[in-house]
Amino acid sequence: MKIEILENFDLLEREPEKFRLDPFQENVLFNLYLEIPVRSSLYMLSPSLSIIYPEQNMEVEDEVEKREETLNRIKRLILETLIKYTAIIEANSYFIEQNDFLLLCRFAEQIGTWGYRLKFYTHNVREIIPNYDDKLYVGHDFLSLSGERDYFGLNDSIPYLDKEFEHIRDKAEEFNLSSPFVRNYLVEMGELVGETLLVWENKKTEVNIDKTSIRRLSKAILNFTEVKHILVELHDEIREFEYRLRKGDEGENHFSRYITKFRKDVVNILHFVNMKLLSRIQFRINSTPE
Repeated sequence: MKIEILENFDLLEREPEKFRLDPFQENVLFNLYLEIPVRSSLYMLSPSLSIIYPEQNMEVEDEVEKREETLNRIKRLILETLIKYTAIIEANSYFIEQNDFLLLCRFAEQIGTWGYRLKFYTHNVREIIPNYDDKLYVGHDFLSLSGERDYFGLNDSIPYLDKEFEHIRDKAEEFNLSSPFVRNYLVEMGELVGETLLVWENKKTEVNIDKTSIRRLSKAILNFTEVKHILVELHDEIREFEYRLRKGDEGENHFSRYITKFRKDVVNILHFVNMKLLSRIQFRINSTPE
C-alpha cells in the first residue's frame, strides 16, 4: 500500500539535535500522538505508534511498523520545531498538563517537497476517541524535513496569515454571512493582514542572537518590535470581531470558531516573538558591557 507521507519520511536524512529536554518537554514527547493522511482519511497513531482511530487497518499498520525508527525521529523533530520556533507548548502548558500531557499533531498540509503544516490539539486522553470533535486547538506550525527555517520560523507563520484569512472569507461566504458588520470587519481584518505582511517584508531581519554584533541586534530588535505592534493591532481587531460573532445568531456563532482559531494563531506568533525572540535579543544586548 502506497502512503505518500510515509514514503516522504523514508527520504529523511536530517537527524534530531542533541539538546536536553526539560521534564515538561519529555512528558509531551512521551505522550505525542500523530495524525497522518492516508488517502481520504486521517489515521491517528498513539505514542507507541498503534493505530487507534478511525479504524484498524492492517496495510497501514504494516507500513507504519516498517518505519518505527523514522517515525520516532519525526516525533523528536516535531518537538524540536515546537521548542525552537513556537511558544505553543509553553503558552498552553496548563491545558496540556491537565490532559496528562497529551498533544496531538496532525499533518494538515504538505508545502513544497520537504515541508508540512502541522496543527496541534490537546484532549483528555480518555475522551480523545469517543469525543474526538471536542479536542482543543492550541496552534499550528511548520515542519521542514530538510533543515533550518529562515527568520526564526516567522517567514513561514506570518506570510501564512494571508492564506488563513482567505479561508475565513471563504467560510463567511459558505455560511452566507453578508450583514454589514461582518463585511466591515472582514474588510478591516483584510487590510490589517495586508499591512502585517508588508511590515514583515520590510522589517524582517536575519541575525544570529549569539554572534551578531550588538549594533545590528539593536536594529533588529526595533524591527521585530514594529512587527509585533502590527500583530497586536491585528489581534485586537480579530478579538473584537470574535466577541461580536459570539453574541450573534447561530450561523455567526458557528463562524466564530474559525475566527477563534485565527486569533489563537496570531496570539501564538506574539507569544513566540515576546517569549523567545525579543527576550533573547534583549538579554544579549543588556548583558554585553558598554
